[in-house]
Amino acid sequence: MNTWISRGLAAWLFALSSSFLAQNETDVLRYSWIDPLASARVTAMGGSFGALGADLSCMGLNPAGLGMYRRGDLAMTAGVHTGSTNALWGTRQVEAAQADVVASNYGVALTYPSVDADWPFFTLAVGHQNRTPFAQKVEIDGVSTGNSVSDLFVSQALDDAAVYGYASTDDALDAGEIFGYGASLAWRTGLLLPDNDALYATAAEGNVTVDRTIERKGRLAETQIAFGTMFQDRVSIGATLGLPRVSFEESSTHKESVNATDADLQDWAFEETLSVSGKGVLLRFGVLARVSDILRVGVAHQTRGRLTLTDTYATSIRTSWIDEPATSAASPTSNYEYLLFTPDRTTVSASVLMGKLGVLNADYVRSDMRRGELRDSEGWLSTGYDFGAENDAVQAGYRTVHQARVGLELRLGNEKQFRLRSGGGISTSPFVGDAVVSEANRTHVSVGGGYRIGNLHFSAAWRTAWHSEDYYFMGAFSPEAPGQLQRRASSLLLSAGLRM
Repeated sequence: MNTWISRGLAAWLFALSSSFLAQNETDVLRYSWIDPLASARVTAMGGSFGALGADLSCMGLNPAGLGMYRRGDLAMTAGVHTGSTNALWGTRQVEAAQADVVASNYGVALTYPSVDADWPFFTLAVGHQNRTPFAQKVEIDGVSTGNSVSDLFVSQALDDAAVYGYASTDDALDAGEIFGYGASLAWRTGLLLPDNDALYATAAEGNVTVDRTIERKGRLAETQIAFGTMFQDRVSIGATLGLPRVSFEESSTHKESVNATDADLQDWAFEETLSVSGKGVLLRFGVLARVSDILRVGVAHQTRGRLTLTDTYATSIRTSWIDEPATSAASPTSNYEYLLFTPDRTTVSASVLMGKLGVLNADYVRSDMRRGELRDSEGWLSTGYDFGAENDAVQAGYRTVHQARVGLELRLGNEKQFRLRSGGGISTSPFVGDAVVSEANRTHVSVGGGYRIGNLHFSAAWRTAWHSEDYYFMGAFSPEAPGQLQRRASSLLLSAGLRM
């Protein structure tokens, strides 16, 4: 198996550095391998809508679909999103969930008639889309192991302080001048001990029982300004200016209880907090063509996105002793600004119009994750770091992702006022074959319905998606085998709109 194992990697990697750099190739995946929420109509059809139109979600799929509007549209979609995770490590299995209220899609489309008969309508749309909610909770407890994360702090301390220009490792650790987010905290709380034979040792000797909790929240959202029109009722064209905004928070606690009855240390805990915020820009272009009365085809392309992000990161260690008071130490809070480029994406679609019975749509999406990249922002919160190792990891560990989606809408009722919708799809793993153990393909299914009365339209959708990923609960450099996270993201959405 390849030693490249960043996915699901705990932030121990951050602490292994004497700096506070907390960015790695996992960031590229977090903001690139996404399965966006949309309106209830599009969500119920499995997100497959690339060769259809007259829906605000077209701004995030194929903006040429805006050219199919003949009247304006004011709509909003909101609901509940739940991220559940079944964590498996050794013989232990624990399930946890995190829920969030989401406004997945809302906006307005204004359609104007034209004096040019070849271009009869022009539509300008403005909207907001929740591209990806980050709500997730991971819990695992009661796992007994002979390894300890504190061994990583020992490795840090054995890295001679003279390399960093300090005469004494002990003094540098005590002052927090080296490894201020890891080994320095362990030294100041007694977890890291002086040792006559090996220079340094850990107080967490022997078998330990591990408890781990991770909570994530936030979203990748996007404000969209789009334009669409149709030529001679045959070809639609459109473009979207996307202004993504990132809000991500993660807090984690790693606790080890010492099993030895004669140990001085009862337990210790390492806590991390990470907050990421930022904004960016991207473009989408699309074309739709009516091949015949029943067949439409479409192509859309999304450019690479450019995100300017700021990370705020901090750690702390707490130790509890049998015969002594508990001790704790905290790192400084770091702030670092950097650039992240998300890969471009191409979508090819086809739809079949089944008269008054309904429509069937299929999408194929291709995106090369190796087009993701980290760069220094050259701003006042940057350090000039070149991200060479992280970008090499992107090239070595990621690959092209292929996604297939299909969606069906049936029209029911005497006046065809009811809609029944269903859809689904699968996305291939973004990892090279030997980079991970788990099967990382992501699958999703959805179902929903709608009702139209006059100028009003209402829809509901339920969607669930699932995949598995590796997770190194003891850190990437521990000999401990990885566990597995079986992840599921589910959403229940309601839409209401007015055609104007």
